[in-house]
Amino acid sequence: MAVDTDLLRAYTDGGVYTHDRTTPGTITPPTNASTALAAGFLGVGAISSDGITEATSQDRTDVFIWQGNALARRIPGQFAKTWTFAAAETSLVTLGIQYPGSTLTRTAEGATLAEKPPVSDVRAWVLHGLDGTTRAQRIYLPKAEVTERGDIVWSSEEITVYEWTLSAYVDGSGVVAYRYYLDEDMKTP
Repeated sequence: MAVDTDLLRAYTDGGVYTHDRTTPGTITPPTNASTALAAGFLGVGAISSDGITEATSQDRTDVFIWQGNALARRIPGQFAKTWTFAAAETSLVTLGIQYPGSTLTRTAEGATLAEKPPVSDVRAWVLHGLDGTTRAQRIYLPKAEVTERGDIVWSSEEITVYEWTLSAYVDGSGVVAYRYYLDEDMKTP
């Protein structure tokens, strides 16, 4: 098999976006990798140098048969799709995501937050990766929420980040993620 290094991708830039779930109305989903996102999508800002990690897990039920005690089938079971990243900015957007259900108020000197136990916070998300100026991958998650939050560290050697794991849920069409690629090598002739 021939190797084509032009097909290697390194998404080294981009952004993570969501919307304010308390704002009434619907968010217009993206339909490609290059058009600007609709009004209402808000960037979470800088992402730590670890970038975004995508993980897929699916349980399987093994079925063995008597003859030879052999594996005859692996039946697909529970499926989960997650993305983990660390937001590196402290803003009204990141605080709203970190503390869902809490009362966050902008004030003359910054903000106040009356922290409450977190509530379910299902919303749309967009993960956008750039490889140079001519290639991009955009993943639209119509229904996802932060299901894990990492420790928040105050340190003299590191910046404070908000590490989140997004879990995607199926939409009305049974889809967990819509993927769009801006890539000359995949274009229709």
